[in-house]
Amino acid sequence: MSDAELEAFEDAVADLGDRVSDFLADGSDLSAEEIDDDVEALPMPDPLDDRALDE
Repeated sequence: MSDAELEAFEDAVADLGDRVSDFLADGSDLSAEEIDDDVEALPMPDPLDDRALDE
């Protein structure tokens, strides 16, 4: 994958995340920004580590 393809993919994923947050904010007491902040605060496992994330 070239750098340009990777950048386009990352942009598309970010756009999708924004659209999902907007969708979830409709009919919710939370704003899209608050949803984004909550998602960013979630623990993310290391994709190279195949062990389950400790909770």
